[in-house]
Amino acid sequence: MGTGGTGGTGAGPIVHVPDSELCGGEPCADHTGERQFTHDGAPDGADVLFGDATRNPAGTDADNEPAIVYPSHQTMFPVNVSRIRFEWTEPAVDLAYELRFEGDETNVSVFTTGSSWSPTEEEWDWVAESNRGGAVTFTVTALDPDAPMEAWTSGTVDVFYSDAAVPGAIYYWSTGTSGVMRARIEDSISQKFYTDPEAADAGVCVACHTVSRDGRRMAMGYGGEALRTIDIDSFDVLVPKPTQAERKVGWSTFSPDGELLLVAEKGVLRLLESESGEPVGDNDGIVPLPAGKKANMPDWSGLGDKVAFAMTEGKVGNKEIEDASIAVIDYDDGVWGEVTVLVESQGAPDNNFFPAWSPDSAWIAYVNAQQKSKDAVTATIRMISADGGSSRELSRLNERVNSEDGVVDIGNAMPRWAPSTLPGTFWLAFSSLRAYATLRPQDGKEDQIWIAAVDPAASGDVSYAAFWAPFQSIEDGNHRAFWTVSDEDRQQQCLCVDVCGDGIDNNCNGTADEATCSECGPVEICDDGIDNNCNCVVDECVQEICDDGIDNDGDGLVDGADPSCIIVD
Repeated sequence: MGTGGTGGTGAGPIVHVPDSELCGGEPCADHTGERQFTHDGAPDGADVLFGDATRNPAGTDADNEPAIVYPSHQTMFPVNVSRIRFEWTEPAVDLAYELRFEGDETNVSVFTTGSSWSPTEEEWDWVAESNRGGAVTFTVTALDPDAPMEAWTSGTVDVFYSDAAVPGAIYYWSTGTSGVMRARIEDSISQKFYTDPEAADAGVCVACHTVSRDGRRMAMGYGGEALRTIDIDSFDVLVPKPTQAERKVGWSTFSPDGELLLVAEKGVLRLLESESGEPVGDNDGIVPLPAGKKANMPDWSGLGDKVAFAMTEGKVGNKEIEDASIAVIDYDDGVWGEVTVLVESQGAPDNNFFPAWSPDSAWIAYVNAQQKSKDAVTATIRMISADGGSSRELSRLNERVNSEDGVVDIGNAMPRWAPSTLPGTFWLAFSSLRAYATLRPQDGKEDQIWIAAVDPAASGDVSYAAFWAPFQSIEDGNHRAFWTVSDEDRQQQCLCVDVCGDGIDNNCNGTADEATCSECGPVEICDDGIDNNCNCVVDECVQEICDDGIDNDGDGLVDGADPSCIIVD
């Protein structure tokens, strides 16, 4: 539970949480009240020992008090991620511990020994599932079973849980395989995805990948920087065609519908058909930029009308950029518009890069560093409105590591948003060199994947503290966690219609607020041929009965107040 991963080998199947446990996005458990769990090794009658002991609060005696190491204060976890390792310090050997989780719905005690604990499914149901959309206060109390008169309690850590399961498959690059790994966020291990471990080219390195928003296509640098696009379901190679010359590529992005691919190569942005690989538009598909400007790291908004990218007059390579600003260019059916700078570089070495659109296309996450983009230890993640204005600092996401605040120079970079079918709290996956509890110290070179919740509507710091992605191998360097919908999401969490006006791809077809979107209301209007309440059934109505006191047809009018009512004899 604590380490996850497969050591980068990809061996073994992906382990999914069964649909019966996910409960179709609804709470799998709805417990209330007190509950105790006793683990092997805990002393007999642990509940009585802790109940009778005099409890010394945090700050009484640092030598005797445990301190919570992980998770960090104010971390939010998706309710569909149960393999979380809780860790604390041990003031002495052979102590017993009471872990206490106090929430609005449940108060749970876990009696255990050692310095870490990972919940069973039943414990997760009591601690997390039953407090969906809320928080629990986590404390650890230490007691010596041979001298149980006094106990010492740690400081508190607030742990939040999402209201809904977080969807999506994550495709990321791993040093262990020199290829792209894949996992759903609730998986216990990841699996080598590309190059296909069963294929003849299994040993070819691929990197700088991008995935279409509908999860159907992937583009990458194959065997270095040779552009290749594939169909994710079949592994069929779309580009290059057998007759096409090799095209170099750095970073790239798909249009929301996956039909177009915008590639960056040596500072030039070029638009291609993603299936044929042929340039689109004038000048061999080259995107017009202001004189002297070069570009890299493009990202297409879910609304399809804008592309964000890093822009500079300085040095730019296929995998890096220096002294860059965050810019946005308009796009409308093959026509490129004006370039607007949202974040201006303050001059060398100030550098802004890796922009990423939020699911509702209202925000752009990006990286700021005081050095070139490649291996930038000074990198931090920021957010800015798509309309411009001041950038928002994300201190909890960037600088809260284990139990410490203000941790810097840990290379927080490559942010990618989770797909979302509903507005509200969003999620960012990113790479970081930071320490993970006591299992992995801060690394000077190899980063790993971390995930944090973000609430754009909040004031001040809109981020939560980050958690280590439990599906990855702890031994490898892992980054570029590209998050997109999967077939399971389409079956379980995607709506049958796209809802107008929320900027989110509700039906998971890649495009938000598409022309066929629906204005969803609380009730179905009969006989208009439209699914007004967006429940996937058109004109799901019954006639209003005039004398039963019930709004039978769901139009808000009861009995005689509804002109369509009929009298039942």
